[in-house]
Amino acid sequence: MAISVRCRWQVLVVVMAVARWVLPMVGAHPRVVQMMQDVITHKKWDYVTLLYTNNNHTMTTIEASEVLAGLVSSMSAAIIYLPNLQQLSLGFTYSGGDTWTNINIRQPHYRAQFITIWDNEGHAAAFMNKAGHLGLFTQQQEWLILLPHNTTIYDMENLLKDAEIFIDSEVLVCSYDSKMESFILREVWRGGRGQPFQEGSWGMWSEEKGLVTAPMNNKYERRKDLRGFHLRVATIVTMPYESLVADQQLQNFREGYVVDVWHTLQEQLNFTYTATNTLFGSLQPDGVTWNGMVGMLQTDDADVAVAPLSITKIRSISIDFTIPIQIVSTRLYIRRPILEGTWTLYGQPFGGYLWMCIPVSIVVCAGMLWGLNWLTVYLKVNDHIILPLEALWIMFSGLVQQSTVIDPRPVSGKIVFFSGMWMGMILLTCYSAILVSILTTRQPKLPFKDFQALLDNPDWNLGVRTNTALADSLALAPPNSPMRLSWEHIVGKDPANNLPSNNDDALTNVLKGKYAFFANKEYIIYRLQRKLPLKQAMDIVDTNTDFLKRGIGFGLQKESPYKNLFNYVLTKMTQKGHLNRLKRKWWPNIDRNPDPHYPTPGFNEVFTLFIILGAGTILAVVFLMCEWFIYSKSRRVISWS
Repeated sequence: MAISVRCRWQVLVVVMAVARWVLPMVGAHPRVVQMMQDVITHKKWDYVTLLYTNNNHTMTTIEASEVLAGLVSSMSAAIIYLPNLQQLSLGFTYSGGDTWTNINIRQPHYRAQFITIWDNEGHAAAFMNKAGHLGLFTQQQEWLILLPHNTTIYDMENLLKDAEIFIDSEVLVCSYDSKMESFILREVWRGGRGQPFQEGSWGMWSEEKGLVTAPMNNKYERRKDLRGFHLRVATIVTMPYESLVADQQLQNFREGYVVDVWHTLQEQLNFTYTATNTLFGSLQPDGVTWNGMVGMLQTDDADVAVAPLSITKIRSISIDFTIPIQIVSTRLYIRRPILEGTWTLYGQPFGGYLWMCIPVSIVVCAGMLWGLNWLTVYLKVNDHIILPLEALWIMFSGLVQQSTVIDPRPVSGKIVFFSGMWMGMILLTCYSAILVSILTTRQPKLPFKDFQALLDNPDWNLGVRTNTALADSLALAPPNSPMRLSWEHIVGKDPANNLPSNNDDALTNVLKGKYAFFANKEYIIYRLQRKLPLKQAMDIVDTNTDFLKRGIGFGLQKESPYKNLFNYVLTKMTQKGHLNRLKRKWWPNIDRNPDPHYPTPGFNEVFTLFIILGAGTILAVVFLMCEWFIYSKSRRVISWS
């Protein structure tokens, strides 16, 4: 017979070893059948394989087929005869009687379930030990083990030393309790290789109540105690992410952002570790193997890569990653160019629209001053004539805060002059403040901002740290793209100088001039703020262009049982704001350079000035009417007398 498993394997192994008083020789006891049926219904199994042993004193082959047919309706089902099984692999062979048959087991990401009968000869245990090596105990796979009355979980554990039943596994062990007359179901798992089984209550089944499951919280909350399991860690010493303690073999991380995150995980999960310093890792010429941390995970020389490892598609083919613990951006860093002046510098404090409004305001104020003065002369309230050019000069002098020899005599004229002078004072103060800000914080003109412009400067070198994801992003960029051409024509012309092994060597080259360094902003900002002398730090600037934004996370072996456990704890840390607090500890001010855009006032910002002008105009007209009324009345009194 042939078994073809579709979708992702969700292996259910029901190891059935029931004493004769539970299952008579002549057939399966209906309580066992009903219990199995309730478990299948509760877990919604859809592909069931019965692992059967001939000499099990439980049921015959025909009865096993009938039981399986009764358990599964409208589902896929099959039987494997364990004693005759020769080998287990993805596409393995077994013998049923005198006939050899091929059994094709698909990759572990397909879904399937297994029911087997536990036997004292160890056939079921041998199957499970081999199945673990094929990755058939992942989080998508479930196992149910029925133990006879004289067999315990610890007896079973002794035969399953090589079974990879870890954190993600879904294995249930069922035993019959004669006192309670119930089947007790417990989940079992290991924290890692060589550890004893841990167990937790899952539920129980009785004829009276049927299947009753225990209330349970999140799976990874139940299983996050690794009980001191020792993890092999690959890392690379690079601050502000991690550093190692010298001459110490165990728990040898010292400080850094990644170290703080890792030690928080350690507190939550209760494990030990030893870290080995190596490289980040780059793809080898064969296109499959890697060196550095990625390579150590590939070859099972490490369980976890604890480093700011960039999460990339090409790395994800060979290893797995946790969720990101930080998002990093990538920029080009160069020596600060010489600051050059520009003829438009003194026009930058105000926008073009505001510059146009200022002369219009002077003309309007001058026209009002001349008009009100002419009206007072016409009404014979004032005998001092102000010419239009004189009115224009008076308002201009007030705007620039200068005195004038011509003085408007009517109160209405003085109010217009005061309004214009007040407006000028505010504009001049605003202009002076912004001009000072520009002069003190203005940035030099950059020779280039991106890789395309860098290619137009053949006298420049480009550096990128070797054995990193950034080097791969240039080397594996699309053909003829600016990044790929920069790698081939600029980095490639001097590999010894342009592929430094650390950031400090690269920054030294940057300070020499004509050298651009392609690096993560978070790395460089830390070096500039905390490590380099102030003068050198101020001489290094970026081109203010983000080329790549990537997440960094912990690396894990492919299909690692710790991936979902780590992600669960990291998600909790993110939700509680713990990761953000750790970031602020190491990067209190990530934005080192000031914003190059200055607060240029627009019409909305200075609209209040025109309100003042309008209010002054209205007030001037009111005072003009009052002057005319008072002057006319006094003139009539004089004429009567």
